[in-house]
Amino acid sequence: MDPRDYLTLELQRLDLLLHREILRLRARYQLSLDEFRGLYISDEQVNQLVNRAVNYEGASSAVDALTKQAGLLRADAKRKIDNSPWHRLIADFSLSDIEQEILLLGVAPDIDLKYETLFAYLNNDITRKWPTFDLTLRIASSSAEQRSSVQRCLAPEAKLFRSGLMQRIDSASDRRAWLATGFFAAPAVCQFLSDLPSLDWRLRSFVDERPAANDWEQLAIADDLKDRLRRFARHYMGRGSKIPFIILLGDNGLGQGQAAEMICEELGLFSLLHVDLEVLRSSGEHINELTRGLLLHQRLQPAGLYLDPMEALFDKEGKPTPESRVILKILSQAKRPVFIPCEPSTPWRELVTGQRSICFRFELPDFSMRRRLWENAVATVEGEIVSSNLEALADRFILTPAQIAAAAESACDRYAADYDTTLETALFEAARAQSDQSLGALATKVKTIHSWNDLILPRLTLQRVKEISAAIRQRHVVYSEWGFEARIATGLGLKVLFSGASGTGKTMTAGVIARDLGLDLYKIDLSGIVSKYIGETEKNLDRIFSAAQCSNAILFFDEADALFGKRSEVKNAHDRYANIEVAYLLQKIEEYEGVVILASNLRKNIDEAFSRRMHYVVEFPLPDEAHRERLWRGMFPAQVPLGEDVDFRFLAGQFPIPGGDIRNVALEAAFLAAQNGKIITMKQLATALARQMIKQGKIPSATEFKQHHAYIHEGV
Repeated sequence: MDPRDYLTLELQRLDLLLHREILRLRARYQLSLDEFRGLYISDEQVNQLVNRAVNYEGASSAVDALTKQAGLLRADAKRKIDNSPWHRLIADFSLSDIEQEILLLGVAPDIDLKYETLFAYLNNDITRKWPTFDLTLRIASSSAEQRSSVQRCLAPEAKLFRSGLMQRIDSASDRRAWLATGFFAAPAVCQFLSDLPSLDWRLRSFVDERPAANDWEQLAIADDLKDRLRRFARHYMGRGSKIPFIILLGDNGLGQGQAAEMICEELGLFSLLHVDLEVLRSSGEHINELTRGLLLHQRLQPAGLYLDPMEALFDKEGKPTPESRVILKILSQAKRPVFIPCEPSTPWRELVTGQRSICFRFELPDFSMRRRLWENAVATVEGEIVSSNLEALADRFILTPAQIAAAAESACDRYAADYDTTLETALFEAARAQSDQSLGALATKVKTIHSWNDLILPRLTLQRVKEISAAIRQRHVVYSEWGFEARIATGLGLKVLFSGASGTGKTMTAGVIARDLGLDLYKIDLSGIVSKYIGETEKNLDRIFSAAQCSNAILFFDEADALFGKRSEVKNAHDRYANIEVAYLLQKIEEYEGVVILASNLRKNIDEAFSRRMHYVVEFPLPDEAHRERLWRGMFPAQVPLGEDVDFRFLAGQFPIPGGDIRNVALEAAFLAAQNGKIITMKQLATALARQMIKQGKIPSATEFKQHHAYIHEGV
């Protein structure tokens, strides 16, 4: 629709008022006596412009007649109120007659360029082709009382300028008087009145407009949260009252954006404006002007605002920046919803101090919802996946709905392109890739290459370890299906303690469990955690467990007694803070919802408070002779050239060493053989074994090495 179609009466009335002012000035010889005026804008040209629009029967050019006719058109326009953009604008901003008059002056040049000529003519300055405060006072007021009202409407804090509908044309360089100040309608207003709403060019770099949605059934959040959100939206629907800031608290990807879109639809809004706060802050423009422009566009659209990321509003110390307070103060005037998604650690309360706000907490989906999300995500793939694998994905990877969707897409792409990869394998790899990888900067990822067949442990120990793996697999049955999570006050994780001498297979066993479950294994470096500075150890632990919470990995604390040791009697400040570290770690272990494996060489050194909280405690004894022989034989790959004199039974019977030492001896013997002879014989094995004993402070004896003792003197 052409703007002239629904602004016809308003523009006709404006033409009459402009014509009236021209006649007034001419009557006082303020226009016609200027001999240079005609060189630029002639009287004849102006007469043609005003007479072209003033077309009514019996119209008089007298001032009184024009005033009367303008009043009649005003009354006629009020009787013909419709749903046009002009009338919607007036109603939404509750504009008075004087405010409408001023706004019309600002809008007119964008509807018809003739008004630039008329304004320049009436301003007595060909360069000022816009309405000025002086011209507005002459057009919109006919008494001292009306003049005061117009002046109040032209104040910077008045509605027209505060809302952003009008913008001033300031000329500070020439220091013109207040009356000479010009103004114009904001571009967003002119676009709105043209029924072609589009983003202000200044906003396009940091605003992404998305349509409102209404598909609550597809929103992957808890039912009680969904009910609260819908009830909140319906409470404010059609009321016209100001809506408080809506805080959406939770990790990224939990459906906050979709929920905001659906709330907008419930409120009858057209869209949701996603605002990139990082780009806004770095735009180089005045933030308050950009924010006012954003607020105006939101109101005209109408739409909701979605501010992200909120971290951009805080400094390095976690304090709100001065710019953030300006942004929130301006947006507090919004009548449409303003959504503020926040990470759980964001100090959002400090940001909205003094403002109305309501908080909705978004939690990670539970097992049943994660399973449904995985099932829906792979439903379109031309491949089969058994129910147990879906359950395994849902149980072992605590991912957000967005991460599950991304993992499924990635897995499907790989499955379609690689015929050697099964869909299950692709899904597990994609799920691991979607898990937060930040733990890699705080811990060492262990390469898991061994399987159950590689584990050589006593029968009872192996049985216990397999029970642990099965328990991790079936956590969803116990906690979710059988309802044990309602009985557990602390974290739903699984805590395991492996105790035994060094080299008995604790790390290897942890790797086998991780590989069997399709999870990553991260080994915590204690040297990077424990600090001599007070409070630093706790900070390091907090960073590790925070990263681990989103990593879907198994945490492995080797030599845990160094960090999980017994609390001592407090004799000095150092003892007190050491005990605080242990207590803090105990708290983090309890809260953690993943799998933690502690390994200790001396179980008795572990604090009893930790031992009580372990779900499983497994003792790794030194291998007996039969197990040692299996370890010796299994340590050498099939392609290794072994000499005929190699006697694994002799090695197992004579040397009661753990598997870790056997691995070191076998590897050193292989390197010795590679340098000389290219075949591993008892000579290399005896030499490597003697060196291993010397490293541990033992003296190789003829009693132990027997007929192979002669090799020692040659190689050691």
